[in-house]
Amino acid sequence: MNDGFTDDDDAEITFLGCAALIAQAIDTLEGRSELLSLISFKHAESGQFDAALDLVETINDSYLKDQALAVIAAKCIQAGEADYADKVADMIEDDAAYAVATEQMAVAYAESGALEKALEAAQSLADSDPTLSRIALVCVASGLLEQALELAQSIESADLKAPVLVELAAKALADGRKDEARELLLEATAATEEIEFFFEQRISTLVTIAILHKKGGGEEQALEVLSRAHHLVNESEDKPARDAGLAQIAGAFAELQHYDRADQTIEEIEDPLYFARATISVALEYHKAGDSTKALSLLTQAIEIVRDEDVYGEQTLLRRENLLDDLADGCATAGHYEEALQAIGLMKLEESQDRSLGKIAILAVTSGNHDRRVQVVELIKDSYARVVCEVQVVDAFIAAEQMELADHALVQVPAAIAAIERAYQKSWALMGTAPRFARRGQSTKAAEILFEALTTLALIDGNYLQAHALINLAGKYLELGQQPGEREQKVLGEITRKLD
Repeated sequence: MNDGFTDDDDAEITFLGCAALIAQAIDTLEGRSELLSLISFKHAESGQFDAALDLVETINDSYLKDQALAVIAAKCIQAGEADYADKVADMIEDDAAYAVATEQMAVAYAESGALEKALEAAQSLADSDPTLSRIALVCVASGLLEQALELAQSIESADLKAPVLVELAAKALADGRKDEARELLLEATAATEEIEFFFEQRISTLVTIAILHKKGGGEEQALEVLSRAHHLVNESEDKPARDAGLAQIAGAFAELQHYDRADQTIEEIEDPLYFARATISVALEYHKAGDSTKALSLLTQAIEIVRDEDVYGEQTLLRRENLLDDLADGCATAGHYEEALQAIGLMKLEESQDRSLGKIAILAVTSGNHDRRVQVVELIKDSYARVVCEVQVVDAFIAAEQMELADHALVQVPAAIAAIERAYQKSWALMGTAPRFARRGQSTKAAEILFEALTTLALIDGNYLQAHALINLAGKYLELGQQPGEREQKVLGEITRKLD
């Protein structure tokens, strides 16, 4: 049977079959193994487990081969093929990889509703706590709250128990069970106090617990927990961790509307970038409370702090770029688009600027500021980044049920794609656009765009990038219910002949 993924009896070339041939021609072991693993996963997802294993057998690196088998074993569980999953797991040679496979199979069992099988797999591990924690979180998401609580209480590691209890408390709060939420938060606090080696997680969890107390009406408990976190942070001798914790705590004090405590906490921060990050968090809380003047003042202060901060080395540069991204996002969220653009203008990397501009454009859509959205999109320099943004704008309009605006934005995307010069980026842009046309009832247009993506990726210079694009294209054809026909076969044949 020809389903667009594997070679059939008539020896037709499929997307994944072509990708596999290209992958085998890659010189580097890591690149070749990565692609063969990805292709095998696609086969497994479509239920073609024999084809998946045949590909994995061609991976020469034993570690990467075992890792691939671990993933396939879990995918077998997801497909309801438990016996096949056991067969795949038994092929794994490395003990550590086998443990990884067992954990992934256990989680897959839980996600498919086979909780007993999940627990059986988890308990076969030397250290079952990480797996039990993941299973418990699956139970929370599935509404199996009693089972999740029982699992949480069986976990010995405090750093793994506390997050589950917090999730359970959040769920109870969302369901209106405030008394139960309060009890769970007390239990989560006790577990958090036992965390020894993960200082940042401990502080972050306490901050989350405080905010949940606030949402549940427990103002006094919230302030008590947050004050405890503040005390712990001040005891730390690790300055970066201390400043990061203080930044979180300052924002949380502001969320509790204890603005004086928030201001005092900010003043304790030594690192200028963490100082600015805390200032952004507090500014947004003022905005939520309706004090736009104070919010703008703090956001402007944060911009000036970052403007005056010198950059030393790549790590500091990335921290600064990420902070400016958050700052631009905060300014736009508060409706201050000019200040958002100022923050973006301080970025050193064009890629960072384009990514942030894209986020600001979406915020403009969600706030109904369409003129601002057009202005921001036009500022994006890279052609591919602009297309990515315009597609996201289409999604935002659809999510807001503004279909006329979505269609108007969508019809302009192909012209933007035409401006992309690199074949790899152009093919990915086409693949990302096709499902949007299909979603708007234009299946014929979507099919033509997918075929254009194929003819474009045929021009990609580089086996790794070309194979990667083919793997993605296979998924898009499947997603849209499109069957590759004679014209696709012709293009694939041309691609494979170039390998000879």
